[in-house]
Amino acid sequence: MRPRATLTALFITAAALAPTASAHATPLVPTVQFDPAQTSWKSYRDLTSAGYAAKFAALKSDWMLVDLDIDVIAGRYRAGAVFRPNSDGRAWASLRNLTAAQFHAKWLHYRERGLRLHDQEVYRTAAGALRYAGVWIENRGNLPWASYRGATAAQHAARFGQYRGAGYVPVDIDVYSTSSGLRYAAAWVHNSEGLTWKLRRGLTSAQFAAAFNAYKAQGLRSLVTESYPTAAGQRYAGIWVENRAKRTWAAYRDMSAGGFRNRRNQLADMGYRLDGYEKYATAAGARYAGVWRQNSDRPDWPLRSKVDAIIKKERDDHDVPGFSVAVSHHGNVVYQRGFGDQDKAAGVWMHGGSVNRIASVSKAVAGVLALRMEAKHPGLGMTDKVRTHLPWLPAKHDYTVGQTAMNRSCVKSYPAPMTTQNQAQYDTAKQAVEAFMDEDLGCTPGSYLYSTHAYTVLGAVIEKFEGKPVASVVRDELTTPFGLTTLRPEPLAGSLPDRVQLYKTNNDEYDGDNLSNKTLGGGLVSTARDLVRFGDAILDGTLLTAAQRTTLWSPLGSYAYGWNVPAESGSTYVGKSGGQPGAKSYLRIEPNEGIVIAVLSNRWKGGHSASSVSKKIGDAMLADLP
Repeated sequence: MRPRATLTALFITAAALAPTASAHATPLVPTVQFDPAQTSWKSYRDLTSAGYAAKFAALKSDWMLVDLDIDVIAGRYRAGAVFRPNSDGRAWASLRNLTAAQFHAKWLHYRERGLRLHDQEVYRTAAGALRYAGVWIENRGNLPWASYRGATAAQHAARFGQYRGAGYVPVDIDVYSTSSGLRYAAAWVHNSEGLTWKLRRGLTSAQFAAAFNAYKAQGLRSLVTESYPTAAGQRYAGIWVENRAKRTWAAYRDMSAGGFRNRRNQLADMGYRLDGYEKYATAAGARYAGVWRQNSDRPDWPLRSKVDAIIKKERDDHDVPGFSVAVSHHGNVVYQRGFGDQDKAAGVWMHGGSVNRIASVSKAVAGVLALRMEAKHPGLGMTDKVRTHLPWLPAKHDYTVGQTAMNRSCVKSYPAPMTTQNQAQYDTAKQAVEAFMDEDLGCTPGSYLYSTHAYTVLGAVIEKFEGKPVASVVRDELTTPFGLTTLRPEPLAGSLPDRVQLYKTNNDEYDGDNLSNKTLGGGLVSTARDLVRFGDAILDGTLLTAAQRTTLWSPLGSYAYGWNVPAESGSTYVGKSGGQPGAKSYLRIEPNEGIVIAVLSNRWKGGHSASSVSKKIGDAMLADLP
């Protein structure tokens, strides 16, 4: 039998209890386990009971629950959680919807088996029944610990003095209202690392803000933020602990659901993980609080403020609804951020996970796909005449497969009946080509003519070899096998979250058009994050061999397989720009320095330049290299 807790845990229950708030916590010690410099994480909020159960079942074998939140506000049961990988195979358990007796029995059961409680929830069901939930973790260090619930203010104060004097540190505080007054629940563990800490309760918003700022100045970080309604107004409690690791952190409170979503996305972009959150009732409705911890090197990137200023100026100068930008260096994402709005009317901020149209950057993706198809299918060569594979084309289509990807086919960019705001549906590239194949070419094949729909002909060739629509080929050959989840044809992006609202030049909403006629020439969507990952996969040999990469970026003039390769002296980059209703985009790569930059916006015209932003970022990075 493992050692039991050395302090007696206090349990006080009464039928009159009517809690209206819930708590959250992050296990504090040992910090090497529970405050890592970097770890994967997943968070969920506002799930139904069944939805939460499904997430829990899917993750419990490989992940560990580090924060649980159960709330019943306005009669609606909702659950949320934060998970991290269970990196050392630590035993843990979590139960919910327990009666007081069941919770007490489980508390004893897990204590006897060497687990300690680090998070507990108290709530009433819609029918008014009092219920409890908890999270227990394996106490591998055999650290003394204690927890209690249902304590009056006086009892909580007595326990506070007792545990502080015994060298404990609080890891959870929950304050809730009952018909008999406020009640307190808390969890404590022995402060084996001697961390400085503070626990405050009963604070007004102004008092909490003052304490927050004071403790931050003293080198403490927020561990728990708790809020609860009282007859005298909303009150706050919190736990702060010494930030010995000196990594940055953030905490916000009193956010609406939309505000929490925006802040979560923004901080995830900046390289923070969510350690815990709370949803609580207020007179103005449900509100959210969250605590975040630095989880990467991105917050410390020395060029962050300079890049912020570059993008902000471009957006402000041209009143662009939103920009989404990601930057990687040698495969490491050093910068990721959104500016402005993903959807102005809905109040959703743009972020690195916003799914934008990438317009003609699709052509750069098509060049990679073409070379991969050539390697996959022995009967397909870039020097083959297109009519070898599409014999139904009129004789004037006398150009090669490779020329369709290098703007040398002389197919007009938008031959009739194609338009930049197409509304017709084309299920295959072949159908689209059949619609314009009788239109005259714009020049003699072999000459340069920029063309979106030359890539539609390329798509029809690929369909011939793959035996399925080109949209499905992109998904099956690039999106799925390489984990580029959002890089896909727009018609196959309907289920993706965070699709941006498109805007006209005057910033009115644009309803959109049908991109099914130009999948490879301008019909793809992506996040900035996935576009950068796509660029990294070209550089590191994941997508193409070194020989294929050389072919990809070997131009005729200044244009290669979907990429611009500037011919001027001193140029070190390759790139591709894009613009179409609701989108302006640029993907820039400095191959010699391993730099990839993706810039996306949700408006086409109006004076802003995604390519200029990417160049300024690239120049700043090159100037900063040793």
